[in-house]
Amino acid sequence: MKKRINILLTVFLLSTGLFAQGYALDFDGTNDYVDLGDINELDGVSTFSMEFWFNISSGTDISFLNKRLSGNQSLQIKIHSTKGFILEVETGSSAFGYLSSFLTSSLASNEWGHAAMIFDGSESSNANKLKLYLNGSLQTLAFTGSIPSSTHDNSNSMFIAEIEGTGGGWFDGEIDEIRIWDDVRTEAEIKANMHAELTGSESNLVAYYKMSNGSGTSLTDNSSNSYTGTLTDMDGSTDWVTSYAPMADLTSGYTTDIEAIWSGSSTSASDASDGLSFSVGSALSSGNSAVYGNNNTSGTSTSDLGSVNSSLRTGRIWQVEETGTVAGTVTLDISDATGNASQSGTASNYRLLYRSGTSGDFSSSATGASISGDVVTFTSVSLADGYYALGAESDASLPVELTSFTSTNTRAGEITLHWITESEIDNLGFILERRSTPDVLHPGEWEEIASYVTHSDLQGQGSVSYQTEYSYTDETLIEGLFYDYRLADVSYEGIKEYHTLTVLGVSVLHVPQIYSLHQAYPNPFNPVTSIRYDIAELGHVSLKVYDMNGRLVETLVDHTIEPGTHTIQWKPINMSSGLYFSRLTAGHKTFTQKMILLK
Repeated sequence: MKKRINILLTVFLLSTGLFAQGYALDFDGTNDYVDLGDINELDGVSTFSMEFWFNISSGTDISFLNKRLSGNQSLQIKIHSTKGFILEVETGSSAFGYLSSFLTSSLASNEWGHAAMIFDGSESSNANKLKLYLNGSLQTLAFTGSIPSSTHDNSNSMFIAEIEGTGGGWFDGEIDEIRIWDDVRTEAEIKANMHAELTGSESNLVAYYKMSNGSGTSLTDNSSNSYTGTLTDMDGSTDWVTSYAPMADLTSGYTTDIEAIWSGSSTSASDASDGLSFSVGSALSSGNSAVYGNNNTSGTSTSDLGSVNSSLRTGRIWQVEETGTVAGTVTLDISDATGNASQSGTASNYRLLYRSGTSGDFSSSATGASISGDVVTFTSVSLADGYYALGAESDASLPVELTSFTSTNTRAGEITLHWITESEIDNLGFILERRSTPDVLHPGEWEEIASYVTHSDLQGQGSVSYQTEYSYTDETLIEGLFYDYRLADVSYEGIKEYHTLTVLGVSVLHVPQIYSLHQAYPNPFNPVTSIRYDIAELGHVSLKVYDMNGRLVETLVDHTIEPGTHTIQWKPINMSSGLYFSRLTAGHKTFTQKMILLK
């Protein structure tokens, strides 16, 4: 039997200890600090970036990183008693940017956070010259004075956890993973690297302190430079502590799109790592976290499935490093993970598979709890060290393989919906829902207008492997409104599944007197758009899609069509972003419209 979906999502969730295997420096807030010497790449420059993980125990008026220039001049990132986070690049005019909201919405005590300070002196405005990212998100700063176009040039030292020359600014808490760059780090670069260890040989990396020593009074620069720091008034043993910053040294090949969930991310779902995201019902406590990346592979695989009740898995694998206890909900977007367009199945047909190493057979760890579109959800998942995969049974496709869903307006005040199934599995029938809107940008609520219970024409065929055509005429329409339609089918078990093919933005029109091809909606689009066209007389109609080089990519219509306004959906599969053209040929006329696919 032909299958609409035969896919599986392999999730690689490895937990080899997160960065709890590494160290952080613990400062007492009294007189502890680290002297990094003169990092001269920060002298007289117009661009630099500094980023680090921090865990505040208590206090304000504390310094994270500081390079004292002269007098009140400095280059630093700190927390001020009244202005919150402060970024300073001064040449004597006391110029700085600050985030006062940090004082009332700050990270809780003993909660890890990530900060990045960006300076670009070539920009004209303060807001573009000086930027602060917290946990990868750009903050809105206030500014005092005029920020210079370059830093001061001198031979003074850079300090961690102290404002040199003032005998104050002592930091109380832990710091880890300090990175200093001589370029402007972008938001994408910050997010991509904040949870990952660096090699130390990255371009533009000036100094890198990943706290690798673990003991002693020297702090090694893990970059290719030698800006070794000296611990001052610190214990070479007890001030080195286990780090619970959400960092991971992921296996080579599994470092694509690294994301994380930890105490600082609250209960919000993590950003998805190319299909996989994780959320928790209550915020994690410090020391509990998970970091994951993937192997940047699409498609499906049948290997390493062993005796589990699955016949396929995706090639994409996620590695997750977990520390402490992390339990919650895993969601997996099948099309994002596999590259196959919007396909799904019954939730119970999917398994979250597990194995403890990089090779060997998977076992079953959890069964899908729900599915929406092609996003499968697993609840109450306790992450463990190892590899996970979403397995699919051989019939884990929609019970109904819907290959076409279109509309026709042949009579005033009516729209007829048409759909075709190539096969059906235990199909009781269909439910048709509609929403009306005053314009296509403001959709209303979905409501059921017909079902297999109230309309015999919507009853399914049970289990068949041949093509079946269905239609339903909606006669309760108001001219001037736009309408969207969607279909669901109901299995013998009573499971209701919505189809991704929809009819969007149709309106009640009089039977057209001329041929025309309307602009696709939405446009630009991803992943699907609707194409509306008017046919004035019964006759042969051709509607095809071409790429920007004039190559035919898909034929949507190529048969006799009755007069009326028709709508058909185009959902490109395995096509790249770019410009495409819809071309209608009817009544000895040809029409063309542009469409833009964005991914």
